[in-house]
Amino acid sequence: MIGSSPEATLSPAERDRYIVERLRAAGEPLSGESLAAELGVSRVALWKRVASLRAWGYGIEASRRGYELVRDDGLAGWELEAPGPVVLFDTVESTMDEARALAEAGAPSGATVLALGQRSGRGRAGGAWDSPAGGLYLSTALRSSLPPSHAGALFLEAAAATLHALEAAGAPGLSYSWPSELRRGGEKVGGILVEAYGDIASADYYVVGVGLSVAPGLLAEGSTARRTSVAAALVRELVAWCAAPSLELGRWDSLAPPAGSHMSVELWNGERRAFEPVGFDTRGDLTGADGTRLSIGEYRSHSIEGEYQ
Repeated sequence: MIGSSPEATLSPAERDRYIVERLRAAGEPLSGESLAAELGVSRVALWKRVASLRAWGYGIEASRRGYELVRDDGLAGWELEAPGPVVLFDTVESTMDEARALAEAGAPSGATVLALGQRSGRGRAGGAWDSPAGGLYLSTALRSSLPPSHAGALFLEAAAATLHALEAAGAPGLSYSWPSELRRGGEKVGGILVEAYGDIASADYYVVGVGLSVAPGLLAEGSTARRTSVAAALVRELVAWCAAPSLELGRWDSLAPPAGSHMSVELWNGERRAFEPVGFDTRGDLTGADGTRLSIGEYRSHSIEGEYQ
């Protein structure tokens, strides 16, 4: 925590950090008068900083007893130990576009954009992605030797990294539904998007987007999962994998559709195909019982019997 008697010359961000860490340490309502005195600011100035923290997702309640942190799931730069620069928005048109702009400007692998909401979020194949306020919307720019032909592997790795980060943060029980959905039971609660930029043989960079329509802490009863811990862990795992992509057979078996599933697939040219998935190959393509393979880039839609649970 910042020292117990901060100077009035602290920046707004430093004051915000002090407020959050003091409320965390207190574990109970803290007098606004005493907190303002510690900061060397007026009660009105303190109220403005608290209002700003609320806008960034920190659940701070005020009562006659003072201020109390009742939901600790805000976004703040000082909380993110990510491997690259981080840009935060309360609401933005699209985190994917912002992350691409960072990459085009030369940002390193792991440059990340986070938002509490999006106005023009997008899903796979250009579809709209509903992004209600209060969720987690993350896009990270990744530099890798992975060729675009193996983009399916990056989809799978992003799914695995997201599930790992959520479980480690206290929100287990989610599953992945190929190619891009995150589910809690039969409910869709999130999705994954991968975009490649460069030529057909070599991507200059990828942008991976992960969207959760609800905050991680609400994904499991009693969970204290925080957006910042989920985001940082996810980006760290993806940056490490992209630096040395691991493509061994069987790596993503836990993400495959359940045994005995039957899919009806519409391909890019309108052709429909029956497909019985059994796993993934080293490129990240879905493999069929008859030996055929289905790339994430060649199909447009599918229906499946035996959905992920």
